[in-house]
Amino acid sequence: MDLSKTALVDLLNHTIRERRDISWKMGTGYHNGKDISIYEILIYEIKNNRTIGRFAFNGDSGKLINQKIIGYRQNMADNIIDALLDINIYLKRKLLA
Repeated sequence: MDLSKTALVDLLNHTIRERRDISWKMGTGYHNGKDISIYEILIYEIKNNRTIGRFAFNGDSGKLINQKIIGYRQNMADNIIDALLDINIYLKRKLLA
C-alpha cells in the first residue's frame, strides 16, 4: 500500500466534518533515522479534551500497529485507511443514536 498523506488528511477531515465537537491531531511517534516512521493519530473531543480514538501506523505502508477507540469493540483493521473508515461509520452511528 502506498500511503497518500492527502487522502489520509481528507479522510480525517471528512470524519469530523459533521461533528464540530471533535477534532484530530497527527504526529510522528517514532522514527529510527533510516526507514521506519511510526505515526500516531488522535481523535478527541474539543470541549473535554478527551481522546476518542488513537491509531499508530507505519507511515510508509499504512499498516496499523495499534488502535484504541472508546466504546468500539471490533477487531483491529489491517491498515490505517480501513481503521479511519471504521471510526467514521462508528461516529456517524453515535451521532444518529
